[in-house]
Amino acid sequence: MEARSVVAEMFIGMPTHFWVLPVAGLVAFYGLTLSARFRSRATLLQASTYLLLVALAVLPNGLYALVPPAPDPDVLLNHAPLPNYAGRFYLDAFYVFSGWALSKVVKLKFS
Repeated sequence: MEARSVVAEMFIGMPTHFWVLPVAGLVAFYGLTLSARFRSRATLLQASTYLLLVALAVLPNGLYALVPPAPDPDVLLNHAPLPNYAGRFYLDAFYVFSGWALSKVVKLKFS
């Protein structure tokens, strides 16, 4: 079975993975806003915010890129191309970084 290329998987996955962008933006915006508000727990809130962002980027496609799951029998019977999980991981990482950057822009604009 052959898999799609990385670039093709990134373009095919754009509409279905778009939800990562606003979720990452909201997590970054509220996490970093709360860390600025509560000085006593700022380090803990920043660390947990960035840990959530990394988890959003890595889970599950980053893990699937390392250890791909077994393909469904329907995919094998129809000779459909297998998904390229590395492309999906790169797309998720790009959306998480873009959401983080967008939250910084919004925070600077409205502060």
